[in-house]
Amino acid sequence: MRCPICSGCAEHFDSAVILGKYEGHFLRCLSCGFLFADNPIWLDEANSTAINVTDLGLVGRNIWFANIARSVVFYLFDSNGKFLDYGGGTGLFTRLMRDAGYDWYWYDKFCLNIFAEGFSADMGSGLRYELLTAAELFEHLVDPVQTLSELNNLSENILFTTQLLPENPPRLDAWWYYGLEHGQHVSFFSRKSLQILAESSGLIMKSNGNNLHLFCRKNMPNLLFKFVTNPFLCGITALLHRRSSLLSSDYEIMRNSKRVVDANRT
Repeated sequence: MRCPICSGCAEHFDSAVILGKYEGHFLRCLSCGFLFADNPIWLDEANSTAINVTDLGLVGRNIWFANIARSVVFYLFDSNGKFLDYGGGTGLFTRLMRDAGYDWYWYDKFCLNIFAEGFSADMGSGLRYELLTAAELFEHLVDPVQTLSELNNLSENILFTTQLLPENPPRLDAWWYYGLEHGQHVSFFSRKSLQILAESSGLIMKSNGNNLHLFCRKNMPNLLFKFVTNPFLCGITALLHRRSSLLSSDYEIMRNSKRVVDANRT
């Protein structure tokens, strides 16, 4: 079978039971190292619950990613632009970024927008965003090349998280990130496979070498990206470069919206 990222030869890597009942077979590309599920027939069931019950780090991850995003936007992009969180889950990240003063919007086709209602992106508007964020999305993708092309139509700058495969990938029962119990993770990237994926859309990849990555058109030193995303610098940036929160203005927008709805009902 051919690798969906580089078209190299992919061979059987390992098999395991997914969701306690499906036999899952995973392949690994001999060229770029991309590891992926072969015909994941369990995905409809796995995605029937947007947030899986074992994702206990969701809140902490959103807070961490919001700190990172503030620093990345401040140093590398236009802070006054419009931003999109793609695959935004409950809307917690979007709410955190709006509270921090950034004009951020939400989109997720699987999850209910709880925390950022009223600030969902109009996906048919043709608007291009200064930066698109995608936390823990890429490992869910069946066709990463096609999805990246769609994301690139929304923004040429994509900041995202996904855990890189170890250099010697562990078997399926020996690494928590495979997520066999929930079945939502079907794509696992080596650094090389992410680089090739970025190039498929004419983008450049920057990475912290672990779980944080940026696809962009700017050619910047990788050390700059690592510096900007250093947790200590992110904390200092959040303290020294505060923006006016959008919380009050968002409240007025939502209050006026409710008034319109109530008036229409009467």
